[in-house]
Amino acid sequence: MDSLIYLYGVIPTAEKEKQDIPAFKGIDEEHEVYTVSFGEITAVVCNLDEREYGQEQLEKKTNNPTWLHEKAFHHHEVLMSLYAKYPIIPMKFCTIYASMDNLLTTLETHKQRMIEVLESIKGKEEWILKIYCDEDKVKESVASYSDVIELRKEEIAAMSPGRQYLEKKKLGQLIEQEAHKQKQAFGETIHQELADMSANTEVKRNWNKDVTGRKEEMCWNSVYMLEKPKVDDFLKRVKAIQNEHGDDGWKLEVTGPWPSYHFSAIS
Repeated sequence: MDSLIYLYGVIPTAEKEKQDIPAFKGIDEEHEVYTVSFGEITAVVCNLDEREYGQEQLEKKTNNPTWLHEKAFHHHEVLMSLYAKYPIIPMKFCTIYASMDNLLTTLETHKQRMIEVLESIKGKEEWILKIYCDEDKVKESVASYSDVIELRKEEIAAMSPGRQYLEKKKLGQLIEQEAHKQKQAFGETIHQELADMSANTEVKRNWNKDVTGRKEEMCWNSVYMLEKPKVDDFLKRVKAIQNEHGDDGWKLEVTGPWPSYHFSAIS
């Protein structure tokens, strides 16, 4: 029975020839991780037993949260170790080929694109910025500084008590709308400034509180590909923005460097 092939990522053959990959056990904790070179590109892989990692068996495993967390962490750790040594195109967790021939066909099909991607990410780092906000503070700010809302408050104060009740509810909705605009504008302004320092950027979908586990709302989520000499200035600027706006309820969190998860698409 042919082994399945688990693909972690693709690195430049020239870089691999300068230094071998670290020694790893594969995702099954049995087979060793090894490399398969195809001209200028080299795949980092391990073999898997089809009886344990065939489609039906894999589906059962991925439905087990403990297994999923453990193996996703393993995949990430291998990629981080490789990233410390080489430019790498990271593959998604559980990228598995039915045979070595299937893998080689994929490498042949996408070889030129992979070469281009590896060259484009060489000497660069991926960093992620998430902006959180204290929603109550943002609403307070909007209510204090918006001329439209101040005028509406004055108009409501002159109304009868019965009408005030309904209009105050509408005012609350207006404040929420204005707060949403302010959150978006804050993120866009910062993003544009940081994008000017970056080789490439991507704006991601915000995570809800169920995902983040935080009381603050995530109001911006973006990724930056930075040339290594520019990283320090980028981080200093993020810190300066945080110091300037932290008391107003904004919190900027930057993480990295990461393998190029967002800027290495091959198809």
